[in-house]
Amino acid sequence: MSRAPSLRTRVAVAAALGTTVVVLLVGALASVLLSRDQHDQLDRRLSTVAEVLDPGSSAPRGWAVTVRGPDGTVTGLRGPELPPAATGYATVDVGSRTYRVLTTASGSAVLSVAAPTAATRAAVGQLRRVVLGVGAAAVALAGALGWLFAGRAVRPLHRLAAAARAVGDGGTGAPERLEAGGARETEALATEINHMLARLHEAQERTRAALETAREFAATAQHELRTPLTALRTDLEVLGLEPDEQERRQVVADLLRSQARVQDTLTALGQLASGELGGGSGRTDVDVTELLHRVAEQARRTAPGVAVDVLDGPPVLVPGWPAGLRLAVDNLVLNAVRHGPATRVLLAVTREGSRVSVTVDDDGAGVPVGEREAVFARFARAEGTTGPGSGLGLALVAQQAALHGGSARLEQGVWGGVRAVLEVAG
Repeated sequence: MSRAPSLRTRVAVAAALGTTVVVLLVGALASVLLSRDQHDQLDRRLSTVAEVLDPGSSAPRGWAVTVRGPDGTVTGLRGPELPPAATGYATVDVGSRTYRVLTTASGSAVLSVAAPTAATRAAVGQLRRVVLGVGAAAVALAGALGWLFAGRAVRPLHRLAAAARAVGDGGTGAPERLEAGGARETEALATEINHMLARLHEAQERTRAALETAREFAATAQHELRTPLTALRTDLEVLGLEPDEQERRQVVADLLRSQARVQDTLTALGQLASGELGGGSGRTDVDVTELLHRVAEQARRTAPGVAVDVLDGPPVLVPGWPAGLRLAVDNLVLNAVRHGPATRVLLAVTREGSRVSVTVDDDGAGVPVGEREAVFARFARAEGTTGPGSGLGLALVAQQAALHGGSARLEQGVWGGVRAVLEVAG
């Protein structure tokens, strides 16, 4: 496949073609004007000679003179006989020569004076050749200057291409910003390339993060599920030995606990992966006050011995993902009920400027101050925590808080337990 001509070549050819068009137009106009000027000069000479020439006098050498009487008969002749013509100027061919003729009345006679046009045509031809030569030189000069100046004009594009190659060979880090001045179009092109590189880098980073997260999830799931799956295998082997009724019931209870742990771990891992690997679609305005009431109603059904209430307040709208916010608040309430263990839980939402805070207070055992930050890590559980769990509940809360432009933290509760704070951008 042949390579396209360079921009420099295109500019040079365009300059040459443009100059060619101009030269042709100017040359054509100059040729017409020069031809007219030469004929005008010849006509003036004819007029001057006719005014001073008597019918019997001699004309300049090479000229022709024909004098006719009133009846049209030739009464005087020098050179070839000129054909009869109306008064004024005319161009006629006599024999093999072309003449410029002026016919005028001289008394009762009609005088025709003719000058050969060969010298005039030669002069006009010479001037045309000069114009064509100058035009050809102008075209060649325009092409050379176009090539020279185009080289300077496209130099910023060469620098931009070199910078882009350097960025492409620069590895996986953030691309350096391309700087290419010299022309407004080059600067605009550099700006667009920088935007494109930034978007490509963001997409590359998201892909890399997604792959890293997938590998981490796979390794974590393998590690966390190994223990309950081993326990399941052991219990199944015991059942194969046909134990007595009491041992069988104990083994079945162990199997159910292991199955619940596996299920909880897989569910939490799936939710965590969904938050990190999922796209940003589905964002909408969420009424947090209404969401808290739905969470409280669900919690009262699943934990009938726990008083779950919502502090009354006006609707509070935040932009976000309803499922993600619901998941975060559900986990805060579940954490208080399951690991507290709490008997009272109070949900509230407040707005301060552009920040919205959801608080979950409980009367449980609380979390030591030194562990309040660490428990948001994956598979981390506070010391002395009771009840089953995968250790991913608060990690899900922290993840959703980050996705919504905020953060999550634990504070000292008003009832002696823990106050969990979920802060998001409002």
